[in-house]
Amino acid sequence: MFACLYAPACAQEKLLALASSFSPLVENTAPGVVIFSVAGLGKLIGTPHQIAAAIARAGADAYMQANLAISADPDTAVLAARHFGGITLISQGKEADTLGGLSVPVLGSWANRQLIETLENWGVRTLAELAALPELGFVARFGEEGLRLLRLARGETRRSLRAMAAPEHYERRMDLEHPQKLLEPLLFVIAPLVNELMELLARQGLAAHRVTLGLVLENKSEHRRTLEFPVPIHDPKILLRQLQFDLETHPPQAAILAVQVHLIPGEPRVLQHGLFVPQVPAPEKLQLTLARLTALLGEGNVGSPELLDTHRPDAYVMRSFSPETPACPTQPGAFRFAFRYYRPAPAAQVRVRAERPVSVNAKDVLVAAGPWRVSGGWWTDIPWSREEWDVELSNGGLYRIYTISSRWFLEGIYD
Repeated sequence: MFACLYAPACAQEKLLALASSFSPLVENTAPGVVIFSVAGLGKLIGTPHQIAAAIARAGADAYMQANLAISADPDTAVLAARHFGGITLISQGKEADTLGGLSVPVLGSWANRQLIETLENWGVRTLAELAALPELGFVARFGEEGLRLLRLARGETRRSLRAMAAPEHYERRMDLEHPQKLLEPLLFVIAPLVNELMELLARQGLAAHRVTLGLVLENKSEHRRTLEFPVPIHDPKILLRQLQFDLETHPPQAAILAVQVHLIPGEPRVLQHGLFVPQVPAPEKLQLTLARLTALLGEGNVGSPELLDTHRPDAYVMRSFSPETPACPTQPGAFRFAFRYYRPAPAAQVRVRAERPVSVNAKDVLVAAGPWRVSGGWWTDIPWSREEWDVELSNGGLYRIYTISSRWFLEGIYD
């Protein structure tokens, strides 16, 4: 199904903006004419009558006066919108009946003047009379142009839209009448901006992959925060709560004069649950839980640890958690020691004889392996160097100890 808006007195940018709010497939057909696909709106809005009503309401809210036609054929929608006032709904198979009363000269945009005059000289006055002509003889005389006119009159062009590129930015801004300092009233300002943008994404079958909140402050500075989600979010309430937690953790340092919300779209996550596989938490709820933990524990303390490409022991960085991160495969039947790190590593009392440890915290060393000398970062401002030993103590434990600048530490225990 295709919808056509016809408003010759309206700015083309306003027509395109209205069409883009309902569909990512929009054709900038001609001055005052815009066609867009409404094929996917049935599940979101309802019947063609409800879709037409929703488009009409959006146009009225934007103070636009336009004719609207909905048809299974895009060029039929154009003809109906140009020559029928108000809203026109054309059922599939009824295109020729709807257009039949129009005069032949309405096809002047698709044919040269000489062909139109020839039809008038033949006594063909309406599109119904044109549609009734035998196709074989008409095409033999007028070629491809004649075939195109016949299909237009019968509502059978069925062409694809010359769609414009989808908009790359989804952004809304609101200037406040008075400087705002409190967080709760600020959320009432952010909420309608988020709801409007999320509704726009939903109409186009998209979700929010990243959100940027910009606040213009009274002290002439700007407070800007960007949140990126491992799984695109389609619920505006979840997105608003994420922004709330982030503002509570990183409050602006002055009163707020303006609010700007910018969304980066992404493809929604499609999940097929197995019949015999335990269900994992919903991604949106999981992200909300992670946001709460981040607000309590601070940034960099919540997520998935990832080892850094360095020989420095226990060097890692905390990445954003994603439930879709694949687990590292392990070879079946392989036997591995598990090592439990002590964080922070406690100081140890180590007695050394002949440059080898013989006791750790008053426990005799039965077996000692080492030393392993490791170092790195010598090309930076924070070089490091240490000497490691694996020791088995008289209490039955297997530990790793290390020394830095003549000080000993207990790094962890093998399980």
